[in-house]
Amino acid sequence: MAAEFPAPPPEWGLALSAEQLDKLALYAAGLREMSGRLNLVSPADLAVIETRHITDSLAGAVPLRRLVHAGGTVLDAGSGAGFPGVPLAIALPELEFTFCDSSLRRFQFLTWITSRLGLRNARALHARLGQWKGPLYSAVVQRAMGQLENILPQCLNIAAPGGYFLAWQTAAQVAADRPAAAAALTAAGGELKEDIGYPLPGEKEERHILVFARKG
Repeated sequence: MAAEFPAPPPEWGLALSAEQLDKLALYAAGLREMSGRLNLVSPADLAVIETRHITDSLAGAVPLRRLVHAGGTVLDAGSGAGFPGVPLAIALPELEFTFCDSSLRRFQFLTWITSRLGLRNARALHARLGQWKGPLYSAVVQRAMGQLENILPQCLNIAAPGGYFLAWQTAAQVAADRPAAAAALTAAGGELKEDIGYPLPGEKEERHILVFARKG
């Protein structure tokens, strides 16, 4: 049986049921089971997978619930091992999630974990963002995927007009002067709507989720 998963900080305003916490614990167990053979997460991060990756992913749940109506669609762009998409799909069953990755082995893991967790509101997709020919989404989410100026145009172009792109960022990234990112945002027809700061349990440095809107 998977170990009990710690509830997110109460100040986040995210109440999870016992069933949802059990699924998060099962997700962590699945990562530990498969990471070695698929090289999903570093051995050092596996020791703190609950807080450093899963709880960090959950920080986007309340903003998404506020921005996207029930039945809306969310694309996890470059999902990798499932961050932030899998925890968000567990926390937000009223939204429809697609976990997209260009790596076949990561796509296979995402397909396997979606089935193992019984996520009826999620599916895995093997595709490249730079060659996107699929539908547009109510929101796009991305965590730890590269330089903001490179991913902003791709992710905003996959969001529907009036939709959103949520980018997880470190304090250092947010504090840096990034003229290339500002230029990319303008060129993509987007605007920064929110900068949501939050600390993780046991950490002092604040993390951020930047919320960008695609102009309708």
